[in-house]
Amino acid sequence: MKKILKNKTTTLEKCLIILLSLYFSFSITFTADKNISLLSFIIVFIVSFILLNILFPKILNFKLNNNSKTDKFNKKELILYGIIILIVYVFAFLALSPALANLDSISCWQQIHTNDYNNWHPIIYTLIFFKLPTIIYDNYVSCAIFQMCFIGIILLYFCYFLRKYILNKKGTIIILLLIILNPLFMNYSMFLIKDVPYSWSMLLATIFLMEIVITKGKWTDKTSHKVLLILASLGVMLFRHNGIVCILLMYLFLFILYKNKRLFYIIVCTALILTRFILYEPVYHSLNYGESGGKSEMLNLPLSQIAYIYHKGVKFTKKEQKLLDAYEPKEIWEEMYSPVSINKIKSYNSDKQYYKNWIDDNFSQFMGLYFKYAPKYPLEYLKAHLSLTCIIWQLETDYSSLAQVSYYGDNKIKKVVNEAYIKYLYIVFESPLKYILFNVGVGLFIIILALFVTIYKRRKSFEAYLPFVLVLSNTATIMLLIGGLETRYVYSQIVCALPLLVYAISLKRNKQ
Repeated sequence: MKKILKNKTTTLEKCLIILLSLYFSFSITFTADKNISLLSFIIVFIVSFILLNILFPKILNFKLNNNSKTDKFNKKELILYGIIILIVYVFAFLALSPALANLDSISCWQQIHTNDYNNWHPIIYTLIFFKLPTIIYDNYVSCAIFQMCFIGIILLYFCYFLRKYILNKKGTIIILLLIILNPLFMNYSMFLIKDVPYSWSMLLATIFLMEIVITKGKWTDKTSHKVLLILASLGVMLFRHNGIVCILLMYLFLFILYKNKRLFYIIVCTALILTRFILYEPVYHSLNYGESGGKSEMLNLPLSQIAYIYHKGVKFTKKEQKLLDAYEPKEIWEEMYSPVSINKIKSYNSDKQYYKNWIDDNFSQFMGLYFKYAPKYPLEYLKAHLSLTCIIWQLETDYSSLAQVSYYGDNKIKKVVNEAYIKYLYIVFESPLKYILFNVGVGLFIIILALFVTIYKRRKSFEAYLPFVLVLSNTATIMLLIGGLETRYVYSQIVCALPLLVYAISLKRNKQ
């Protein structure tokens, strides 16, 4: 009997390794503008399969330095972790201050000074991360400091979680350093965009889910813990519009897994849904704060796929042609397709409101056209989909350009730090680390690896998979509805990857 169970375990391990190898080889060999090379795919698959056969068992058997009697946690340790974070923050702040911003950031900044709010970017985010800090000091600097404090508090709680359940002091410091010494951490800590607090709220909620799993659901017995879970849920739900999907799935899983807490989870989930509905409908409408992107933001992938088959010379009927011409003429549609971005389609007509109105007015007709051609051109649809989402899952691409460097003023200290930051970036860029530290796909690969480790260790325990719900549902939402236009959309993959891997490795394997 033991031999049979052992064989089943070995079979499961091999299946997981094959799946990881397929993901690895496809993500390495796929390019958005070319057909995949079968020979390259086979070579990479063989190499990755051999390497994973060596590494996967080592990961499964890797033992973390758990807390011991000689290494008891002391709350004063949090001061040490805080100092480490502060040192990196000061370095990043001097190098990149007053802040990093894009057009969305500038829009939020304008809204708080004109009081002309628009829910295209969640108003709650704008009020908390722009309006609130500027009450004290009306400058981008105050917003950057506020955001860094928000991230820092979550990181300190993560260190507390590691010390309480998983690691000793030395191991916790190593994990913390691996997170904060990533140039993207420094970059995004100073980047004033909704995706940053959204991603860190997602990590906080994920940590709470880990605690719920570790304590067999007892973590929510305390009132303070219930409040923390609700606050983290509000952050995920209100800092990005698609966050509601992740929250609904999370509470669905909690409802299924913990029967004795079902009433609490039903009440909280219902209250969250009502809160969002009341904010988005009667409150925002009565204040004339405008609507979110809505359908126009959800049709990124369908629009890209239609533009691709147009680009390939597909001929539409006169009625369908008239529908598409209402936005842009045929020759423009043929030119609008870009393998890795939808922005060219959305920005060809400079009037965003016109684009939104066209989508809203013709939504049913457009979706009818979309589904009509889906069965006729499945490979073209798939190619367009993979191209537009490759930034999410691809392992080979270097996203080093995301590490923006900005310098303001003539402060000598700031200039020295700025130059040191640039040198640090060049050191990373010139090493293999650039494919890890600046690659969103590596984050997803690590999360999937962690999930597979969890499946192998706890294949009969559905509860153990709970911490993966939020980050993977966000990734799925982006891939199905929005597309991977920018790294920030799935920044949560980078934020959650290492914590989930540590969690997976720390799990005890089920007895055979």
